[in-house]
Amino acid sequence: MSLTTDTYARGRRVHTLTACPCGFIFSASEPRWKHLLDEHKPEDFGLSPLGEIPDGHDRPLYRGETA
Repeated sequence: MSLTTDTYARGRRVHTLTACPCGFIFSASEPRWKHLLDEHKPEDFGLSPLGEIPDGHDRPLYRGETA
């Protein structure tokens, strides 16, 4: 994955995806979200497939009790 970082006034940083891990190269004005939405599935990024609910999905994120 390729990223560029631009630093603006007051130290604000903007990170831009320039190439996707699948090898797709973005043009300067191309919307990144469109490629990710149209060409990839959640599994490509280590997430559960759409519609699949993983075991333990309702357990507390940290120490605590369930409601």
